[in-house]
Amino acid sequence: MGGEKLQDAYYIYQELVDKYGSTPLLLNGQAVTFMGQGKYEEAEAALQEAIDKDAKYPDTLVNMIWLNRHLGKSEIANRYLSQLRDTHSEHPYIKELDQKLDEFRHICKQYLPSRQTIEE
Repeated sequence: MGGEKLQDAYYIYQELVDKYGSTPLLLNGQAVTFMGQGKYEEAEAALQEAIDKDAKYPDTLVNMIWLNRHLGKSEIANRYLSQLRDTHSEHPYIKELDQKLDEFRHICKQYLPSRQTIEE
């Protein structure tokens, strides 16, 4: 829904943080509300705090991948992707990504010129 609803969601997460303390789950929720509002620096700060609390929390790693790809920081995103693969190889994000990569490779093979065409 965006807009006001994202701001409301942020306040709900903030109330939960104030009541229960900041956890990786709550910090990720806040980060997602920031990303939805285009507040990428705030999102990065929330995610960095989540990383500081638990460097292997899979949702934080996925959100860091997305955020850094969106910001054009592919090298950093790839590091988080490697970390996610190493620590949570069965995570749904990894499974779906691998499935899409396999599909892409299969499609690419269909459009490669045949060996005979290349030699002629």
